[in-house]
Amino acid sequence: KLILLDSLLQENQKMKVALLLIGTLCLLAGTIEGFTKPPRPDGKPPRPSDGKPTRPSDDTHPRPSDDTHPRPSGGKPPRPVSECAPSPEMKTVVKLLEQLVDKVQELEGKLDVLLQSDTSVRPQHTWRNLTTGTYAFLGEPCTWFEARDKCKAIGGYLVDINSQEEQDLIVKISHALGWKELKLAFWLGLNDIQKEGSWVWEHSQRRNNDGFRYWKPRPDNDETRPDNEDCALAKGTSYGWHQSPCDTKKKLGSDWTPATICKKDG
Repeated sequence: KLILLDSLLQENQKMKVALLLIGTLCLLAGTIEGFTKPPRPDGKPPRPSDGKPTRPSDDTHPRPSDDTHPRPSGGKPPRPVSECAPSPEMKTVVKLLEQLVDKVQELEGKLDVLLQSDTSVRPQHTWRNLTTGTYAFLGEPCTWFEARDKCKAIGGYLVDINSQEEQDLIVKISHALGWKELKLAFWLGLNDIQKEGSWVWEHSQRRNNDGFRYWKPRPDNDETRPDNEDCALAKGTSYGWHQSPCDTKKKLGSDWTPATICKKDG
């Protein structure tokens, strides 16, 4: 499937270029057709664009009368250059080609989102080197524990976020991958599994109170809550942090499905 979709993307790109070239050639052909005039029967250069013969510079060769050189049938002189333009049919063809290009681009976008979201047709993971660290974006729905284990399996750990710059950069990449449209959230390494209300990062064991926080809203840390929301999930357009049950797992297409972002040092 991956090879097939990659092939489709390449073919779409070729089709887009071809359609643009065809449209340009059609437009040029229509313009050239309108501007080009046939040569004169006597082999002399074509008359000027206003359709009138060149007047001699002296009076030794008087201008022929209209009876000597009658106009072509219909009595109309050649159209001036300023009036030449592609035919309505040619304009229609170019417009249709532009619409086809738009459709190809739309299809490319949908295929790209599919490649990013469907784990059955894309590589298992790709590490991305950003200014704030190295990350892997995994779009398969999973629980917090499954996400943690996936990151360990590929040599990383469940993402921790230490600054507004890092938060903004991760959100930017998530949007570029189409996660916003797919409503894909992502697990953070942040949790209070060991002690209610004491939120720590899984990898560094650093308490969240000691650093950057982006809770939307702040956790209520109510030990009597029946759903036991002990893990942090980033979701919504700005990917604010929310407390959530660690075993939350939804299918793609449901409301903000938890996925995984891994991080590694170096």
